[in-house]
Amino acid sequence: MALAHQKKDRGGDPPAGEQGPDYVPPEALAMGTDPGTAAPLGPAVLAATYIPDFPFEEIQFWFAPSRAQPEAVYHEFLGRSADKWDFYYNKKGWRFVHHTDPAERRAEGPFRPRPGELRLRILEAGRFFAPRPQLELKEGGRPLPILSIEKRRPLNPWKPNYIKALNFIKKYEWPRAPAQQLQTAIWEIEECGEVAGSTAWQNAEMLLTDSISPDLLFTLSDLFEKRPEEFPLGSEVYLKILGRAGAEGFRMLCDLHSQPITRKRKHVARTLGELGQAEGLEPLFLLLDDEDPDVRNAALRAIGRVGVPAADPRVESLRGRLEAESLAHRVWAAEALLKGGDESQKKFLINLVKEEEGRPLSDMGELGEVLAEQKVVEAVPFLINRLKSDNSEIRVDAAEALRGVTGLPIEVVPGDEESRRLAIRAYSRWWEDSKKERRRAGDGKS
Repeated sequence: MALAHQKKDRGGDPPAGEQGPDYVPPEALAMGTDPGTAAPLGPAVLAATYIPDFPFEEIQFWFAPSRAQPEAVYHEFLGRSADKWDFYYNKKGWRFVHHTDPAERRAEGPFRPRPGELRLRILEAGRFFAPRPQLELKEGGRPLPILSIEKRRPLNPWKPNYIKALNFIKKYEWPRAPAQQLQTAIWEIEECGEVAGSTAWQNAEMLLTDSISPDLLFTLSDLFEKRPEEFPLGSEVYLKILGRAGAEGFRMLCDLHSQPITRKRKHVARTLGELGQAEGLEPLFLLLDDEDPDVRNAALRAIGRVGVPAADPRVESLRGRLEAESLAHRVWAAEALLKGGDESQKKFLINLVKEEEGRPLSDMGELGEVLAEQKVVEAVPFLINRLKSDNSEIRVDAAEALRGVTGLPIEVVPGDEESRRLAIRAYSRWWEDSKKERRRAGDGKS
């Protein structure tokens, strides 16, 4: 209801003569930038009184009247955010995006940030007054008001009234209380663990990552140890921040491998695998002997992602797992050896794709992920054959693996034969081009 009400309130053109502090003079010239080809924004900070739900990869900006002499900024959502988070537009923003032709916007744009270039800063808000969101450019100049976005965080129509995930953080006693905006970020992450579809935790994670300190690292470690695991998002985010916070943070992450709760040990193993640092092998091999089989599985999967070089004395225990009864264990052990430099393991992985054609890749130790992670290009023709299968599950797995191995952003829509046919053609062309490049590279070496 809230969403429908907000959309209904957004009108078309403003009343005649409407001006005010945000008015853009009509004599400002329109900049004829093609909205389909956005220019790079450059490093910048979006400052607001709240942590927004929308991901920063799906936003672009227009400068009024121009980038060279900006007085104000308008934003525009892209991708899924254009529909999912459109209630962040205020009336002025709704008119700008939906009722104004890009060539007549009296603004220059669009300008789009590259991944990671747009950061977040929290503005202080009073009880009755909230400052307007701002865009701060690293290139200098005063902060520019964003005229198109709500001053206060809009009501999320999908958020339940009671959020069980917040019960822990409400009672949590901060050992070293961080700044208020960092506490807000932690609250946001805990809340998102229960609210399906929310992406605000990504922006909250950004705030924490940009504010690393010894006290914050200690707090994140303490939060992980004490929080319940009914909603795992918080644990996953806190461990990832620890692991990426330099040598001290990574050491704290490794020290958490001995947690008494099984789910927490699994979280530590998975995070160490995702980070892929060789320094994480010691706790991973300890978890490989864990009393819980799920923890052992998570540890072996993580070791596969990290890789074990041939000179490591622990490599022999992995070779023994190549004969394990579990096919998944054989796949993960082979991946660890392959990443450590044993190219002979490629043949084993490719033969699985070729000979087990009646089994989905996901049933063989997430073999599709393994092929993508290790860029096993030689498996591409056999994956293309799987894409031709009559079994929908086999086709879906093959499409995901092909996208990861080749890097081609091709979507195969389930049930859409035309998209599958076009994908097969594109991947086949990619494979032929790849073979030609390798032949040329071989001729050059000789």
